[in-house]
Amino acid sequence: MTSRVRSLLALAAGFALVSCIRAPTPLVPHIQGSIGMPHRGVLAGGRMLPKKAEGLAWLRTDDRHWGLPRFVTTIERAAAKVAKDRPGATLVVGDLSARHGGVLLPHLSHRTGRDADLLLYMTTLDGVPVPSPGFIHVGDDGLAWDPEGKRFLRFDVEREWLLVRELVSDPSSRIQWIFAHRRIEAMVVEWARARGEPGEIILRAMEVMLQPNPGGPHDDHLHVRTACAPEELETGCEATGPARAWLDSAPRPDDGALAGLDLGEIPPP
Repeated sequence: MTSRVRSLLALAAGFALVSCIRAPTPLVPHIQGSIGMPHRGVLAGGRMLPKKAEGLAWLRTDDRHWGLPRFVTTIERAAAKVAKDRPGATLVVGDLSARHGGVLLPHLSHRTGRDADLLLYMTTLDGVPVPSPGFIHVGDDGLAWDPEGKRFLRFDVEREWLLVRELVSDPSSRIQWIFAHRRIEAMVVEWARARGEPGEIILRAMEVMLQPNPGGPHDDHLHVRTACAPEELETGCEATGPARAWLDSAPRPDDGALAGLDLGEIPPP
């Protein structure tokens, strides 16, 4: 074997090792949890969100309800807190990630257990809470047409704020983004201000809530994304997006690249 062939083989082996370094293998057993980025990666050792829990239920019965264990727990906790504070409503949950992560069409992200689609709280026009029937679009007047029930429903701003408040207040949730339409954010923030909610919590909500571009209007659900925890960076989670002042500081290799991000360049929702 010539030295040139040996060099090429060594180079190929190096590339193979690099390509595998962000996946759980016997060679790198410490790689686990959320591995990679929300739009490029996998999930190892995830936890499935319960099909039914206090104040919470799946929209569809499928294998798309897996996530980082701490993230799944915070969703459960937030739904239970809303149910306790304002009984009678159910948080309907769409997709998280597949059991082992990876591509989850039609989503651009949802690949590493760090994303969750939470449908909006709804009431009847008389104010009776009802589980969201699906991804129904809320207009500027706060009304949404339910095509299955052939009726209008009303966006439950109060409970939606309670959910957002709980998510951005819970340190273990580490919320980095809540992708939502501008009108949804405006209604929620206006409600919070009118009720005299703490300014710091409102500012957190305003900082993380964003209408994505691209990614659709998000006027029918909240797409919630959790940031990597410092210890998760050591086991395969790759940091994306801006740091949040209220989260633990940690080395962020992509801070410089992210500092000048335009809204249109935000990692896919």
